[in-house]
Amino acid sequence: MAFDGPEPADYENVRSLNRAFLALLSGDRRPPAALLPLMPALAQRMAALAAEQAARLATAPFLLFSFRERDDQYWEHAFATARHPDLFVESGNIPAATRRLVAAGLGFVWQLARRNPFAARILCGASLHWCDQLADSTLWRILVLAGRRDDVLTLRSAADDELWHKLLEDGVSEDSDVRLAAQMSAFQAVITRPQVTMTSIWSTAACRSKRLSLHVAEDKDA
Repeated sequence: MAFDGPEPADYENVRSLNRAFLALLSGDRRPPAALLPLMPALAQRMAALAAEQAARLATAPFLLFSFRERDDQYWEHAFATARHPDLFVESGNIPAATRRLVAAGLGFVWQLARRNPFAARILCGASLHWCDQLADSTLWRILVLAGRRDDVLTLRSAADDELWHKLLEDGVSEDSDVRLAAQMSAFQAVITRPQVTMTSIWSTAACRSKRLSLHVAEDKDA
């Protein structure tokens, strides 16, 4: 059975969204629950990326951030409470730039899940079940649902230190061959490795409390 992969325009959108995401990873304010910590050395490396390095990293052929696509428990609960908001879920004061990225990213993945779910699974490592959930919903419903939560946006494969070491070292190399090899290796890992659910990752992060956190910058119109 033949599957159509992502189109050139899809990869261009991925690069654009990645640039926007990397632009958020600066500033000194802690996000409400947007990003998980990396190991200290990797967090420092991420924070210290020069503009040209961030531009190179943004060319990775997959979304560097995640909408918790493989956390079935999270999304089942989110959809179940869509009409009746959960009073125990704090929406917090989400920065406007973060809200824009969530809306743009979910809009992109939503239309892709409807048009070509195979491509959506490639570009964000999503499960078929998650793609079906998105495709069966209207975009407005997805955005309203996501707008009620401040923890939908996370760093992709945040618990995979090996993957992020590769991306933050060879993945930003000036040598295009080295950079491409590193990014394609990370790409393969994202779409083939089983990913830990967010609940498990939070438990792991709690045990590694000395890690540095990545921060999302507040913008003036937040």
